[in-house]
Amino acid sequence: MTVATAFLVLLVPVGAWIENEELRLSTAAKMPRSVQRLQLNLDLEPRRRWDFLSHESGFESYHSQVTQYLEKYIPAYLLPLVDHISKHMESAYYTDYAQEMESLASALNVSLGEIVLVNLVYQVEQIGTACYKVNTTGPCPHENGPGLCSGLVADAKDGSVWQGRNLDWDLDKALLPFVVEVDYISKGQSVFRGVQVVGMIGVLHGMAMGKFSGQINARDRGGSAVENLLEELLLGGKTPTHVLRRALEQHSNYSDAEQFLQAERLANPVYFIISGVQHGEGAILTRQRRSCDAWRLYEANPKDSKEVNPQPGWFRLQTNYDPWEAVPKYDNRREPGVRNTEKFCNGGANVTEKTVMTVMTAWPTKNHHTDITSVMCARTGQMKTVVWAHENFSQILV
Repeated sequence: MTVATAFLVLLVPVGAWIENEELRLSTAAKMPRSVQRLQLNLDLEPRRRWDFLSHESGFESYHSQVTQYLEKYIPAYLLPLVDHISKHMESAYYTDYAQEMESLASALNVSLGEIVLVNLVYQVEQIGTACYKVNTTGPCPHENGPGLCSGLVADAKDGSVWQGRNLDWDLDKALLPFVVEVDYISKGQSVFRGVQVVGMIGVLHGMAMGKFSGQINARDRGGSAVENLLEELLLGGKTPTHVLRRALEQHSNYSDAEQFLQAERLANPVYFIISGVQHGEGAILTRQRRSCDAWRLYEANPKDSKEVNPQPGWFRLQTNYDPWEAVPKYDNRREPGVRNTEKFCNGGANVTEKTVMTVMTAWPTKNHHTDITSVMCARTGQMKTVVWAHENFSQILV
């Protein structure tokens, strides 16, 4: 960027991207693509669980695409830390997940270090590139607006609780086909379903039918990458995507899952957004590495003494700034999101898959950075996931 260009950028109101008609039309032109569905058998030994990918169609180009992606965006100075983690997997990760990563590396014909990097994407995403170019899942003040995530938990009149989830990642278009929905099964029954990028052991969001659902949103753009790696390597902090999967895999009800997600030591800051199967079961968990602030449905936000983020008790809408803080000048998606939720869900009288999807796909909640949208309800077992792209993928939803 030249000095003259930078000066012009500074003259543009950074929050003006929401009023940018060109960006809105570009977003509207994106088409929804259905995601590939896979099935993983938890009854197998962890080192064998992902072997099926070696003969699964659709992953022939995975090695070349992921290698190019990592070479482009991961700086060399992080590689010694990553190499050290690769050699001490079972101290950095849950033991069975470390073993699963070996299975993934073998099945996808990539190195174990590359699989480690894929699983560290939330820790290292802001390194090596300007945040508006790639993986901008956190606040990023620049002329085209931030790439951020949005999450919604809404209580329906029939007692079900719905979640909406937008992942605004600017994921490289070559990697979009590798976004999958995985059904994790045991003894022939589904334990939970998770959405992830192939190569990840953890999940970005997921649902355990009859129990609860959850998602993660980046906080503070994932924090300091070096601090995150050292926290994971030396102090036992866990990757948030792994922690969410662990909750879905091992906890049988909303209350236990909330306690686990509040207490588990994390490698980096994050927001967990969770919902259960009973009236009022829903919350935003604002996590530091070792502490948590919870804002539940129908409860006042204990840290929002100035009421900068008023929301009715029947829903909670979260972006990527703390729910007790005023919206930043460069981005106000929260207030349009709150208005749209009240409008499309008819003040809480009509919370359904359709109305929640309408909220999540309304501008600016869905924007030019949005890659994935999911709507899920643990009580009914419904889960719908799409990937957004301008390209004509082979699986375009009608």
